[in-house]
Amino acid sequence: MRASIDRFVSFVARLITRGLYRSVEVIGFDDLPSGPRLIVANHFNGFVDPVVLAGALGRLPRFIAKATLWKTPGVPVLMRVVGVLPVHRQADGGGDNASTFREVISELHDGMTVAIFPEGTTHDNQHLSPVRTGAARLALDAAQAHVPGMHIVPVGVTFEDKVALRSRVVIRAGRPIDPAAPAYLGGDGEPLGSEDHDAVVALTDVIRAELAATAPDYDTLLDAVEMRRAADVVLRTHGVAPMAEVSLAQREQLAKDLDRLPDDERDPIARAAAEYELLLGAVRISDRYLAPRVTVRDLVVRLAITAVYVVLLAPFALVGIAVNLIPTLLVVLAGLAAKAPVSKGTNRVLVGFVAFPATWFALAVFDVGSSWVSDVLSLFTWPLSPEIDWVFGSRGGWGASLLVFVTCPVFGLLGVWLAEQIIRLYRCWRAVSTSLNRRGQLADLLERREALVARVAAASHHPQGRTA
Repeated sequence: MRASIDRFVSFVARLITRGLYRSVEVIGFDDLPSGPRLIVANHFNGFVDPVVLAGALGRLPRFIAKATLWKTPGVPVLMRVVGVLPVHRQADGGGDNASTFREVISELHDGMTVAIFPEGTTHDNQHLSPVRTGAARLALDAAQAHVPGMHIVPVGVTFEDKVALRSRVVIRAGRPIDPAAPAYLGGDGEPLGSEDHDAVVALTDVIRAELAATAPDYDTLLDAVEMRRAADVVLRTHGVAPMAEVSLAQREQLAKDLDRLPDDERDPIARAAAEYELLLGAVRISDRYLAPRVTVRDLVVRLAITAVYVVLLAPFALVGIAVNLIPTLLVVLAGLAAKAPVSKGTNRVLVGFVAFPATWFALAVFDVGSSWVSDVLSLFTWPLSPEIDWVFGSRGGWGASLLVFVTCPVFGLLGVWLAEQIIRLYRCWRAVSTSLNRRGQLADLLERREALVARVAAASHHPQGRTA
């Protein structure tokens, strides 16, 4: 039963991730050593973080979460369903974590993956909060219990925009950490365990450093925006198709490298990026429309491709939009109800986790048969009627219900994708129109753009990090 629930929850997590984000990049997991893993990840986006992690891993890890969450109405049921383990923090009054630690070590002995957010709480900062010692203590105890081949895996989760729907996310695995390395062994060659304070502190410092190498870790929001703009401009200069987005993973890595430059080289880059961004806003054009330049030919090609998509896919996309409209509105309203950016994602995931499967299940049950209810609902799923009649002979039976349940999310994602292609066509037209109407203003923009790229190129020979 536990394995079946895990597979279902992981499937739903992947669907939610693909619904919330138009692009999900997963970096570094293929290079990790096999065996049990203790994942330590940054916690910038509430309940969205475990969802995208589960989606990226392709299976549901055992998450460890603060015990205070169990006091929220309705949350304990969800926690039990997804197998989350509670841990009592000293900041919340402490408590007995012995049973949780034993269960975690047991899971690791079975070769499972366990995930923890060592910052202890979610937040809206652009940098890591202080890393707590719980992850180090767990790992040292697992090493002392001789869990074979266990590694700590730092994982950075970077969101392009936590507030916007259909944004992008990258999940990057860093260098694995061995809690049974010589630094954490006693004089007898045996692992020290969590009772050795020095070992706990040393391993916590390593976890913090390796996590900072994979996750966003800027001093301020302005620092992050400036460096990301500079990185985006530079990467777009080399080998990117017109209107295409640069890889979020590559942009984040370059932005972090630029942010660690010495101040006398970083600050001019930041100033040039800010001035360029200001002019882009004044001229009302995006950098992606300037380099490479979007031409009338690009617009014609985009129009032809989009027209083919619409003709072939519109009926199915409209079904996806219709059947998923109510849960989508509920997710949007849930996000609007939260004031803090970090809470918006949490609300959306919790509502979506319930609303979408419930809607698909209701349609799967009531869309089949011969009642007036099924006749009404079949108006929303009419493109499926020929397939249902051909395969099953009628709209009755479990087979037809299963087909409806499976196609609801598939058509929903198709509807979102087709809508994005139409939006892309509009933006392409707007880019061409702006370029023609503001031709005289673009020369200064392009000159400043070239200067920004040159500054980054001149500074790229410095491998050392930014001084504090």
